[in-house]
Amino acid sequence: MNRIVFGSANHWTSPCQVGSHAWARLFASHDWETAYLSDPVTPWHWLASGSRRQNHQRFDLWRHPRQFPESGRLCSWVPGSLIAPRNQLFFRSSWTLKNWASLSWPPVADKVREMGFDSPDALWLDSVRHIYWAKQIHPRKIILRVADWSAGFGSVPPSILKLEESLVRESDMVIASAETLSEKLKDWRGKAPLFTIRNGVDTSFWSAPLPEPPEYAGIPAPRAVYVGALDHWFDLQLLLDTARGLPGIQFVIIGNRKFDLPSVSPSNLHWLGSRNRNVVPAYLQFAQAGIIPFKRNELIDCVCPLKLYEYMACGLPVIATRWKELEHMQSPALLATGADEWIEGLKKLAAVSPSQKQIFQQYARANDWNVRWQQWTDAWREIMKKA
Repeated sequence: MNRIVFGSANHWTSPCQVGSHAWARLFASHDWETAYLSDPVTPWHWLASGSRRQNHQRFDLWRHPRQFPESGRLCSWVPGSLIAPRNQLFFRSSWTLKNWASLSWPPVADKVREMGFDSPDALWLDSVRHIYWAKQIHPRKIILRVADWSAGFGSVPPSILKLEESLVRESDMVIASAETLSEKLKDWRGKAPLFTIRNGVDTSFWSAPLPEPPEYAGIPAPRAVYVGALDHWFDLQLLLDTARGLPGIQFVIIGNRKFDLPSVSPSNLHWLGSRNRNVVPAYLQFAQAGIIPFKRNELIDCVCPLKLYEYMACGLPVIATRWKELEHMQSPALLATGADEWIEGLKKLAAVSPSQKQIFQQYARANDWNVRWQQWTDAWREIMKKA
């Protein structure tokens, strides 16, 4: 049986479920023995005031690696170390990046071997922080998946950017999650294979009927909903202006917010915080539109948004900020720039008939994760032929 080890950023039970979680589920569901490791947790995380609940989850997974049979043949563990790479003095250094695993307990490579993953068929990296310990378990092939243009975050230290460039050049297989990302990576990759495999969606999960969320009893339709990360790329001013221009629409925002709100906010704007992944589809199924109000910049131009597929799997019409990768994706989403276009666009979406849900769901099915699995399988065969 094939075995794969994931080195990813977000822990398995994180409320922020990203592409690496979906890929790990895919491998496990196709009978690959799958070990999913996330970036390390340190004593400093225990003392941190922010994200306390998530840090407790990470410490729990460090103490007790878990099997997740509902996801197939998958186990997950969070390494624990005295230090972890981050964008702070000393911790942003190449030394920290190379040596954090040497200060881990139990030693990361030893723990992975104990879990039964020595010499796996593949090492899958979404986070380059794992490469130094991972080479100690002697993977047959190294797969680097680039999901974002890291330089666009602004908070990623130069040591990590330099390592990512090096791994793009050296890995056996490189996957970009967006066509615009491939364009940026091709010079680094040279003549070596570079595959574009976009994000996808588990249509059966998102379209399975659920009861209406209890909060919606106090939030009347029509509802426009956003689900996802709420960070510096989220265009709060655009959302505020749009909500003020459409007082008859209720805007529901789900996610862990990392910015402050103004003292006065429109009454039709509802911040619900994070929700468990298993109940999120209900918030979409009983909404009338999905929204993606991002700031357009170099980072966002390279994003293939999971939430676009998830919204459409629930039959929702979608409006999003216009950016480069979305234009390449040729989806049924309405793309808009500025509050005026957003206001007019949401008025149009309010007139979408229920029968048109099929158009959105058809687009989601064409981008199901099983379609992506076939794309990956074809790419993997190509790589193995050259071995």
